Amino acid sequence: MSNMSNKNSNEIFNSSNTSKICILSDFDGTITERDGLYSFIEKYAQGDWQKVEQDWANGKISSKKCLLDEFNLIPNLSSELIDNFVKTLNIDDSFVDFYRKVTEQGISFFIVSDGIDYFIKRILEIHGLNGIKVISNHGEFVNGKFKITFPNDNPKCINNSGTCKCSVLEHLGKDYDKIYYVGDGVSDFCIAGKADVLYAKKRLLKYCEQSGIKCIPYEKFKDIVITE
Repeated sequence: MSNMSNKNSNEIFNSSNTSKICILSDFDGTITERDGLYSFIEKYAQGDWQKVEQDWANGKISSKKCLLDEFNLIPNLSSELIDNFVKTLNIDDSFVDFYRKVTEQGISFFIVSDGIDYFIKRILEIHGLNGIKVISNHGEFVNGKFKITFPNDNPKCINNSGTCKCSVLEHLGKDYDKIYYVGDGVSDFCIAGKADVLYAKKRLLKYCEQSGIKCIPYEKFKDIVITE
C-alpha cells in the first residue's frame, strides 16, 4: 500500500495550477464499494449467466454482447427493481469529500465506465452527487423494455468494449496537460499504460504489477494525491 494513504485530506491537492488537470475514474468497484452491475446480474439473472460472464472474461465475446445477453436473462426487469437494488449499494466513504475538493480546485472529473448510465446516475443521485459527467453505455426503458445502447464504442477498440476508455482518454488528452486515471478491474487494463498518472487496486493493480505498468496503489479516494 502506498504511503499516500497517510496523507491528510487537506493534502489531496498539491498543485497551484489545476485548471488543465483531468481525473478519469471507473465506477463499479472503484467509486462503489462493490461491482454493482455484476451484483445486480448475479442477483436477478436466470439461466446460465455465469457462462456468458466467463465467455467475456476469456475474451470470447465483447462486453457489449455480454451486457446484452445477461440483461436478456433478467425477467420482469423494471425501474422499481433497479431503484430498490441501487439503494443497497455503498460508495467509497471518502469519495464525496474528494469530489468536493476536485470541484473547488477547478479540476475536471469524469466517470468513464463500461457499465450503464441508468444505474450510475441513480446511485450518484442517492448520494447527492448530481452533475458529475458520466461517459458510459446508455440504458433506458423504451415501451416498458430496458434498452442498452453503446454511444461511446469504437470498432477499433482493443478490448472490444462498449465504452472505449482509450478513445475517451485520447479525445480528452487534447484539452488537458495531465490526466489521472483511477480504476480497479478488467475494463481498465487497456487504458492503464496510457494515463499520465494511474491509481490502481484489486485486479488492475495485479495486472499492472505483472505487466510492468507504473501505477500507484490505493484503497480509497482519500489516498489519491493530485500534483501539478
